[in-house]
Amino acid sequence: MKSSRALTSDPLKSPTAKGDAVGEAAGLLVALTRISRQLRARSRSAVDDVTPSQTSALARTEQLGPLRLGTLAEVEGTSAATMCRVVDRLEERKLITRVPDPVDGRASNLESSREGGALLAELRARSTEALRSALGELNVDEHEVVAATISVLERLSDLMNYSER
Repeated sequence: MKSSRALTSDPLKSPTAKGDAVGEAAGLLVALTRISRQLRARSRSAVDDVTPSQTSALARTEQLGPLRLGTLAEVEGTSAATMCRVVDRLEERKLITRVPDPVDGRASNLESSREGGALLAELRARSTEALRSALGELNVDEHEVVAATISVLERLSDLMNYSER
């Protein structure tokens, strides 16, 4: 299904290029929220009762692990107490395991289990397929805009992550 709004690769023709930073931020938020919601809905049967917060913590653990619970809470932008509850649910489902900290024997680190890695792989495959399918409906010009936008979105993510600290 094609969008009724045409994408343009010329940022000067964009309705938000005239300095409407609030409108641009609001439009981006709506678009990203809708895409995220649609991707979650398509992967729902793969995750059963795993929440978005749990999925995010699991993915971050796979990416950065092994790591301490406090570090995971910090990179996820939440309190250690909240992250403890998230990790407890993941551990109950055997998606995360606690391993002894090699430096401090009193502490433990978190790492993604084989089952956790398999769940993330399934979620990524479903999401990638959903996006690939939607991208197949775009024209050549729209593909160029999407390709150019990826690095900008990554930069925005980095800027937002660093500005929170």
